[in-house]
Amino acid sequence: MAQEHTKFKLFSKQYSTEESISQLLNEIETWVKREKVAPKSIGVEFLEKSNAIVMSLGYRDDENCNIKLNKKLIKGFKLDSDYQKIEEAMSEATKEYEHIICHELFITDTNDFHMIFMSQQ
Repeated sequence: MAQEHTKFKLFSKQYSTEESISQLLNEIETWVKREKVAPKSIGVEFLEKSNAIVMSLGYRDDENCNIKLNKKLIKGFKLDSDYQKIEEAMSEATKEYEHIICHELFITDTNDFHMIFMSQQ
């Protein structure tokens, strides 16, 4: 399974609740199954001004691979110069998932720390 890719698809949703993130992740998983592509990377950006989440999916269309997108949240995260706390939280969260392909993170304007993990099914 080659990791290289040159195709991208953008997805976006207004951020209102944790459920809005789940809906966005489900939309991406559904698109992957329908289009029969092989996701290779994800990117995510939280747009504070418009309170929206934009996710990019890097993929190949000459392969097929179903994925599962999982999220973890740490509310009220305090970002400081001790990045070891972030690393530890991410490592702890990965214990729940197998076959992780890639990950992404974002922090909202209310310091909610979101981790997104893409796993091969």
